[in-house]
Amino acid sequence: MSQTVRLIESLKKCLKARGITYRDVALRLNLSEASIKRLFSEKNLSLKRLEEICDLMDLNIYDIVKISIDAEQGPSELSLEQETILSEDPGLLVFYYLLLNGRDPSSIVADYKITSEESLKFLLELDKLKLIELHPGNRVRLLGGKNIAWRKDGPIERRYKKQIKEELLNASFDKNDEHLQFETGKLSEGSRAVILKKIDRLFKEYYELTEIDKSLPQENCENTGLIIAFRPWVFSMLDAFKR
Repeated sequence: MSQTVRLIESLKKCLKARGITYRDVALRLNLSEASIKRLFSEKNLSLKRLEEICDLMDLNIYDIVKISIDAEQGPSELSLEQETILSEDPGLLVFYYLLLNGRDPSSIVADYKITSEESLKFLLELDKLKLIELHPGNRVRLLGGKNIAWRKDGPIERRYKKQIKEELLNASFDKNDEHLQFETGKLSEGSRAVILKKIDRLFKEYYELTEIDKSLPQENCENTGLIIAFRPWVFSMLDAFKR
């Protein structure tokens, strides 16, 4: 996918996340709705048009470019030392998670059982770990990507994987925004590869949407969890009946 296509796709997703229609864009740019649809379908937006659409969403062009790049790169991975220290201190891990999700230190202190003293201690520790860059006034610049992939069989996964899986799956999954589905079937090696690629694409889409929605008001978003499991597997009850 070209850089232009990725940028336009990210722009469309940002518009959708904010509930802004092509008609709204047309009114802002003083064009017809059909013209706006054509500009998007032909991937033919000038910098001036792009800036005007970003203004409509209260974003800047840099935000859209960064969202597009982060989505293409996918999640980043921490070092073994960084993960180990985070896994050993639940408060530090929660604080870092909230920073990754767009919270500032003062709002964390206001909404969570974390004191100002603890907040400063966590900020200094994260700065020392080179996970953030701490600036005067407790302003924070995140180092690395905002989306983190925990190391396979690393400290975080070993300590929390079982608990997270059990808590996430402990639900009836009968609400409109919940989904649980289980299927089995035989697949060739080629078909298994196709499924794995589709899973990778779904997670990239998920990471991109989480990045887009970080710029929305907190009350408009809700924490979510996504688990996908796929592997060659035979149900033990079926296997038990084999001759």
